[in-house]
Amino acid sequence: MQSSCLYRECMRNHAAKLGSYAVDGCREYSQPATGDLCAACGCHRSYHRRIDVQPSGQVTRARFPFTSLRRVKQLARLKWKASAEERKEQEEEDTEETSTEEKMTVNRRRKSKFTAEQREAMRDYAAKLGWTLKDKRAVREEISVFCERIGVTRYLFKTWVNNNKKFYH
Repeated sequence: MQSSCLYRECMRNHAAKLGSYAVDGCREYSQPATGDLCAACGCHRSYHRRIDVQPSGQVTRARFPFTSLRRVKQLARLKWKASAEERKEQEEEDTEETSTEEKMTVNRRRKSKFTAEQREAMRDYAAKLGWTLKDKRAVREEISVFCERIGVTRYLFKTWVNNNKKFYH
């Protein structure tokens, strides 16, 4: 049973270089006289959503359009986490069953919270260092002592300096 296909709206992410998600709004693939580029938007045919049409008139969807890039990434993380947990379970040969809802939870990185005193101390010390930690190997030990004194890691301090130098410098 052969099937023909139709191409619908353009799914090309025109803002991928900017780290965002935007489509051009081309509603249907317009077949040009030659080639595979859409006459309406200029994108290749593979960027358009493909729908398989079977001879009986039944339409099957080959690909599912996503509403946002954030949702696509979330689904990929869930799929990866579920497959990693399945491999772990197979290795352990654990007979205990866990629900799929527990498998599909996404652990998010905890955001660092600083007290007002820590922020003030980090601001003063970063100003003393010139708002850069580059080529500061001579004072690395001093920075480590400072970080221990205020209760943050050196990595968190370095990240805080890089994130806040444009606001305070």
